[in-house]
Amino acid sequence: MADLDQLRAADNLQRAWRWVRSNPDASYKSYFRDLYGNFAVADDALLADLADRLKRGVYHPSGACKLFFPKASGILRPYSLLTVEDQIVYQAAVNLIADKLFPKVKHHYNIHVFGHLYAGKSSIWFYRKWSEGYKAFNDGARDAYADGFHYTASFDLTACYDSMDHHVLRYFLKRFGLDQEFCEKLSQWLEVWTATERGIFHHHGIPQGPLSSGLLAEVVLSHFDTLKQKGVDFRYFRYVDDIRLFAKNEKDLRILLVSLDLLSKDVGLFPQSSKISIKKIDDIEKELKSVSNPPEPAIKKKIVNQEKLIQRIVELTPRFIISDATRFKYLLAHAEPSAAMTNRLWRILEKHPEIYKSVCNYLRRYPKLPRVPAEKIIEIIRANTLYHAVQAEFISVADGRLPAQQDDILATYIRKQWSPGSAPPDLLAMAGKYLMRTGHLSARQIMYVCKSARSWWTRATLVGNVQSDQVGTATRDNIAQQGIKDTAPDVALAAGWKMFSEDVAVSSQKRQLNPSGAILLKEVGVIKRRTAGYCGIAHGLKKLDPKISSVKWKKLMGKNYAQAEKQAIEVAALSGTNITAFVNALDVFNELLLDSLFAADGAIGGYTLGKIGSSLTPTSRFAVKYPAIFALAKDVHDARYLSMYSHPRVGKTAKPTKKISYRFLGKARGLLKAAVSELNGAGF
Repeated sequence: MADLDQLRAADNLQRAWRWVRSNPDASYKSYFRDLYGNFAVADDALLADLADRLKRGVYHPSGACKLFFPKASGILRPYSLLTVEDQIVYQAAVNLIADKLFPKVKHHYNIHVFGHLYAGKSSIWFYRKWSEGYKAFNDGARDAYADGFHYTASFDLTACYDSMDHHVLRYFLKRFGLDQEFCEKLSQWLEVWTATERGIFHHHGIPQGPLSSGLLAEVVLSHFDTLKQKGVDFRYFRYVDDIRLFAKNEKDLRILLVSLDLLSKDVGLFPQSSKISIKKIDDIEKELKSVSNPPEPAIKKKIVNQEKLIQRIVELTPRFIISDATRFKYLLAHAEPSAAMTNRLWRILEKHPEIYKSVCNYLRRYPKLPRVPAEKIIEIIRANTLYHAVQAEFISVADGRLPAQQDDILATYIRKQWSPGSAPPDLLAMAGKYLMRTGHLSARQIMYVCKSARSWWTRATLVGNVQSDQVGTATRDNIAQQGIKDTAPDVALAAGWKMFSEDVAVSSQKRQLNPSGAILLKEVGVIKRRTAGYCGIAHGLKKLDPKISSVKWKKLMGKNYAQAEKQAIEVAALSGTNITAFVNALDVFNELLLDSLFAADGAIGGYTLGKIGSSLTPTSRFAVKYPAIFALAKDVHDARYLSMYSHPRVGKTAKPTKKISYRFLGKARGLLKAAVSELNGAGF
C-alpha cells in the first residue's frame, strides 16, 4: 500500500487524533483545549471527511498561527499553532515515519539517544516518558565518568528546527523507506506550516510546538548518531539537538568536535559556537541537570514543605539570577502564592523575561490577586511592549482576578492600545476577551475582530468566548452566524458548538456553511434535527462506549431532555480532552437523569435538582431498586468532590483537590453501561 494511502487510513487518523489529544505538553494544549473539545463532538464524521479529502487530493493545510516567545538571550523563539485537523494530518504522516525509523534507531534508545523516543502503536502516548530518558542520560554520564572518561564537551545546534532543510529531510525519509509521493506531499505541507504571516514561503524548517515535530527532527538528527573516529575511545550521548561527549583527554574531544562539525555541514545545520566547550570534570553531579536528581528535600512524594521550598528558590536565585532554570521551574510549579515569593519573582522576572509562563502559572494560583501584585501586573503589561507574548500571558492571568479598581485601569489601558489590524494573534485574543468581559468594545467592534482578525486561532478563540451576558444575545447570534461560514475549520467548529449549546438558529443556507461546521451541526442534530430517531444523548453515550444500549431518552428525560442532550454531547467531547472537566460534566448529567428518574418512578421518593448528595444514601429506596444507577451517581459525585474544578480543598481531609486521573474514564464507561442496561431492564 502506498504511503499516502496508509496516511489517510481510518486507523492511522484515529491513532493520530488519539496522540494529539494525549500530548503531555500542557503549554501547547493550553491553546487548544476548547478547540479539541469542539472537534471531539463530531470527531468520527470529521475524520471521515478528512480521509475523503486526503484521498481526493482536495485537503489543503491552513497557515500556522505564529507566536513569538522571548528567549534567555533576548531574541525570540517561534511557536507554531496548527489547526486541529492540520495537527492530525501532520501526526498521521509522522506516525508512518516513526514506524519506518524505529527499527533503524531503536538500538540507540536510552544508550546514545534519550529524547523523543517513539513509544509504539499501542501506546497511549506517542513518546516514551521524557523523565526515563533523562534519567538514562544521567546514569550513562555517571558510568562514563566512573570508567575514566573525565573530559567532556558539549555540541549544540543553532535554531535546529528552523534550519532543517526540506530537501535534506526528503533525502533521509527516502533512505528510511518512504516513497517519493509521500515525501513531496509532506514537504508541501511543511512549506505552508513554516511560512511567515506575510506569505513568504521557505524551503526549510519544521514547526515548533506540535507533538509531531520532535520525531520528524530525529530523522535528520539521527545522522549525528553515526559518529565514529578510528583510534578514539569516547562516549556519545544525544538529547534532541544537545550532544554531550566524554573522552579521556582533551585532544580526543577536539577530534570528535571537528567530526561533528562535518556531520552538521552534511545536513545543513549549524553548530552554536558559544555553547561548544571542553572541560575536565571535577564533580560529575554538577554536570548533570535533572528535575529529580538529586531529590528536593522540600518535596517528598506529593507533600510540599513550603518553607523549605522558598529557601531552595532563594538559593537558586542569588542576586535574582537563576542558576539552574530546570530546577527553578520545577520548584516554582509547587509553590503556593505568598507575598514574599511574589515579590522575589518580580525581581527575577526583570532579569529573566523568558520565565514569564512559569511566573504566570504561579500567579494563577491566586483566586483573587491582592492590590499590590495586581498593580505590578499592570506595570509589567505596560512595560513589555517588546515581548507581546508576555503581555498576552499577563493579560490572561489578570482576566477576572484583579480588584475592581485595577480591573478598570487595565481595561482602559488595553482599550487605548486596541489595534485589531496589527496586534499579534495571542495579544489580540487575550485583549479581546478582556475587553468583551469588561464591556469596553462595541458590538460592531466585537463582530469585526471575530470576522476579520488575521489569525484563524484568534478568531476561533474569540468566537468561542463570546458570551451573551457580556455582549448581548443579538451580537452573540450574529457572531455565531458569521463564524459558521468562516473559511477556517476551527473557527466554524467554535461557532457550530456555540449555535448548538446556546440554541442559536442557523439562518444561512447550507451551501454557505463551512463544511466542518456543517458536519458538527449535523452530528448534534441542529441541521435536520427532526430526522427519524436522532438522539443526542444516545449519540454521546455511544461515543463513550459503542456497546451502551439504547433507551427512550426523550420520553424518560421529559422536560430535562434538551439540557441533558447538550450535557451528554459535552461529556463525550470532554472524555478525550479533559478528564477532570469530564467528571464535573457527567455529574451534572447524572443530576438531570436522577431528577427525571424520580419523577418517572414515584415509588423511590422525591428529588430536588441540585441536591444530588442528599439522594446518595446506600440504604435508600432508590439505591435498593436501582443499584447500578446509584453506583454511577455516587462514584462520579465522589470523584467530583476531589476535583480541582469543584473545590480548593477536600472537605474531610483538608488536602488540596487535584486533577482526576484518566484511569477514571474506564470506570465511568463501565458504570454508564451498567446504569443504561438497568434502565432498559426497568422498561424505560
